[in-house]
Amino acid sequence: MTHVLSYMTNPETWKGWKKLPYQGVVKRDWVATGRIDFATRLNGNAGDAEQPSEFKLLVEERRVVESIAGNENLEIQWRPATLKEAKAVVTQYHKYLSENSLIKTVFDEAISLPPPRETQDSPSN
Repeated sequence: MTHVLSYMTNPETWKGWKKLPYQGVVKRDWVATGRIDFATRLNGNAGDAEQPSEFKLLVEERRVVESIAGNENLEIQWRPATLKEAKAVVTQYHKYLSENSLIKTVFDEAISLPPPRETQDSPSN
């Protein structure tokens, strides 16, 4: 009993229990929900919204963990997308653009290029 009282009255021992790993049973492991988002660094300036920036594609995942008491807890996390997931998003985006005739060509009819110059075959002429 003396050991228990010394453990309970010492505040330093109370901090250690928060560092223990969560002891639950994973019922369903991480599964992608299909939700995506983009993240970037903005300093809060309205002008930054028009400037080119680096974006990260984020993917939402969830899993179900059963606690020690038998309760099921839903855990949600956002993680950076894999290259395969990013390619799938870009493929779907391009498909949407082409199906709705939203893809613009590189050459606009309003801009005309100068005709190519004729070159001489032999510089001695």
